[in-house]
Amino acid sequence: MKYKEKTTMACPNHSTMQEYRPMLIEASKLRKDYSGTVVLDGVDFSIAEGEKVALVGRNGCGKTTLLNILCAGDDDFSGSCRRAPGKRIALVPQLFPEFEGTALEYITSEALELRGRLGALEEAMAVPEKLDRVMAEYGALRERYDLMDGDGAKERGARFLESIGLPDVADRQVTVLSGGEKNVLAFARAINTKPDLLVLDEPGNHLDLWGLAWLENFLAGIPQAVLIVSHNRYLLDRVVSRTVELENGKAVSYAGGWSAFRMEKLRSNAAKGMEWKADQKKLARLEALVKRFEQIARAHPDPAWGKRLHSRRSQLERARNDAVDKPMEDQRRIQADFRAETSKADIAVAVEGYTRVLPDGHCLFRDADLLVRSGERVAIVGPNGSGKTTFLTDLVGTGSWDQQVLRIGPSFTLGWCPQNQEILNREKTVREEFLDLGAFTEEDIFGVLWRFIFSRNDLDKRIGSLSGGERNRLQLARAVMLKADLLILDEPTNHLDIPAREAVEEALIDFRGTLIVVSHDRFFLDEVVDRVVEIDDELGFTSWDGNFSEFWYRAYGNSGARLRWNGKTTTGGTSGIEVRGKAIVRGRNAGIKDQTSGRKDAKPADAGAAMEARILSLENERTAIEHKAAQAFSKGGFKEARRLGNDLAELTGRIEKLYREWQD
Repeated sequence: MKYKEKTTMACPNHSTMQEYRPMLIEASKLRKDYSGTVVLDGVDFSIAEGEKVALVGRNGCGKTTLLNILCAGDDDFSGSCRRAPGKRIALVPQLFPEFEGTALEYITSEALELRGRLGALEEAMAVPEKLDRVMAEYGALRERYDLMDGDGAKERGARFLESIGLPDVADRQVTVLSGGEKNVLAFARAINTKPDLLVLDEPGNHLDLWGLAWLENFLAGIPQAVLIVSHNRYLLDRVVSRTVELENGKAVSYAGGWSAFRMEKLRSNAAKGMEWKADQKKLARLEALVKRFEQIARAHPDPAWGKRLHSRRSQLERARNDAVDKPMEDQRRIQADFRAETSKADIAVAVEGYTRVLPDGHCLFRDADLLVRSGERVAIVGPNGSGKTTFLTDLVGTGSWDQQVLRIGPSFTLGWCPQNQEILNREKTVREEFLDLGAFTEEDIFGVLWRFIFSRNDLDKRIGSLSGGERNRLQLARAVMLKADLLILDEPTNHLDIPAREAVEEALIDFRGTLIVVSHDRFFLDEVVDRVVEIDDELGFTSWDGNFSEFWYRAYGNSGARLRWNGKTTTGGTSGIEVRGKAIVRGRNAGIKDQTSGRKDAKPADAGAAMEARILSLENERTAIEHKAAQAFSKGGFKEARRLGNDLAELTGRIEKLYREWQD
């Protein structure tokens, strides 16, 4: 199985080239339903050696179902799914499996299992009457074992742990490791089997900003093909060369990462909208003509007029069948509206001399100061375990204008959305929870909740029965009900799919109040904040003006691709792992080289700063055009949306040219 494809190597924005690549998976007309509900309806999908592909779509659209079929975990479907013989597929699931044993045993578990089975078969060879069957099974297992180099699995696993700064974890029990450590172990185990295709379901879970940057470099640098299901738009922009959208049971493939996919889909929908308008005008003319012919035919009982009428009716029916459907915005999309005005107060939050020590004696903050003025939009960032959630919880729980350390402006209405959603009473129904907020009628409540994709039937649901994403939407709706002008949000996009995240971003962009947010969603931070406050090594706060990308590349450059474990930092290299070439982090709001790289031909600092400023300026302009185009499309301004889409494509080309110049 071979095919010819225009591909993008390693980084989605590099120049493309024509080449032949062997197919790893080729699926055709996949159909799957659950109790009559169609999930996949004629899906075609393929992935080739070395290709890096994203699979995107709304929660519940069938992504996990498709992954199970592609990975041979589900054979209850119609259609065909062919996998190249002798090629290995390694799936890293979203949830870490239960495992009793050490980290190194987990990484090498597949090789150890095969080794044990081979040993048992060697003993079984002593029985002559079973020799043929045993030898056949032994040969197949031995081939698998040799392909993954089972004898070297333990050494490779130990090198990997050492390379990412976790050599002491090798002999520790998996059950006591953190979520981030388990996440990295899952990658190590999968890579240790030497797969041809690595399939990842939400691979960034439990990783902090530094871990996510490491993951991007890691995935971009390995030679294996990668199929990623993720809501992490930065990851998709910087790693994949093709994006496949699963929607209404169908799969459509787009070249490039997330931003390229969104731009192309917007332009396509705008073009369809213009076609729809043209078709509607044509249909209106034909319908008027048919009505006129009907009047003439009734007034003149001439068979010729009857034939003319029949011909026009047939023409109208064909035109209706050929007309494109109106491209509609998803009616299930969040339509949040944070209507608060900017407070007249000058100071929203003032932190003076904040010290926080955990019960075990670990100090998170020491004499930290922070000032947030009214109308500011601030992100709090730091490694996992640095105290971000603890700080927000203390601020909301004990903060007041009369408090000497954690002060909140007295005229502000607080909207608090904690990560663990403890602000909601899980024993109450949605109706009860919102009626307890104050003088609201049921119509007032539903008038807000429907904007967050809740139905009237949802009012009687117990909050504890809702999904994590539903509770997150409920917290945001609660802040809207309260007309909060100070929003404090801890991981507000958790459990939300990408369309929901985009809707929340758009609402927060229009929010006129004060925003303090903790999030690992870097795309989200780029959209909604204008200042980043980092928890620094001195256990205080360091402030950086600008969005997340401006902070990240000024503070870390490309050296940010590292991991932090228990306060220690590692470069997060890939020693012991097969890597082809050096990964280059690129994509939306990224790709700016470290000005202190020491290259002989490195550009002077002033030229580098000017290039950086130009790129960031154009990136901000691109974001503004994206929002204008989306708004024009949602209002039916298809011609304007298409014009803006073309402007967006031209601007993206200019940005990519600057990236290439900077790289050269």
